[in-house]
Amino acid sequence: MTAILAGVFTLCGVGTMTPYIVLRIRRKHVPAIILKVCTSVLFLLTTGVSVLMSGGAAWERYKFLFLGVLFGQISGLLGDYWLDMKDMHTKHRDTYILAGFTSFLVGHLFFTAGLLKTYGAGVKTLLFILGAGILLCVLVLATEKPMKLKYGKFKGITAGYSAVFGMSIAAALFSWLYAGHSHQALVMTIGLVVFLLSDFVLSGTYFGEGKTRPADYALNYILYYGGQFTIALSLLWIGRGAGNG
Repeated sequence: MTAILAGVFTLCGVGTMTPYIVLRIRRKHVPAIILKVCTSVLFLLTTGVSVLMSGGAAWERYKFLFLGVLFGQISGLLGDYWLDMKDMHTKHRDTYILAGFTSFLVGHLFFTAGLLKTYGAGVKTLLFILGAGILLCVLVLATEKPMKLKYGKFKGITAGYSAVFGMSIAAALFSWLYAGHSHQALVMTIGLVVFLLSDFVLSGTYFGEGKTRPADYALNYILYYGGQFTIALSLLWIGRGAGNG
């Protein structure tokens, strides 16, 4: 039943995402925001189904993962809202962009905390995860000019967000390896990588030149929602894998 409901919410998400992309490209801001929030609520419901329908041993063992993903995606919903509000309130555009990036940063902290609390991590693991975050941050900043980007006043939040994002991917990858190749952690890793690809496209639309074509926007949203729904659906694989029976 959980898988059926999650599948229904995912299909509905695809149904609202498609007209959202069209309206966003046409700069129909109000209806676009409504559809974007609807799509975000649907990937949140996909997560919520797994949380609400879990029980007993599954809840006790994985409650921090459930809550980490749930609150991480709530933060993503807020980030979606702030980033779209920038087009309606251009006077406070920078404030909304900062709020959006910060919300996503907090979301990845929830993802990381949920993974590490559930699957466990020692000092060496934490140092590895921190190092991965620093590495991604350095790569993002080092490729600013080669990619013809200009972060400007958002360089600080871009660096912080990149570091935290790198930590969340490393935490998911470690959790897959540590948990005996848990299917949940592997699917979540894939979702986070797809999410990261969407951010590479997004960086061009925000900080680059000549990268605001309709195709750029469409690719960003497809990758972003593909990543978010994959992260949500990863909860359906809880307890599956070589080390989990």
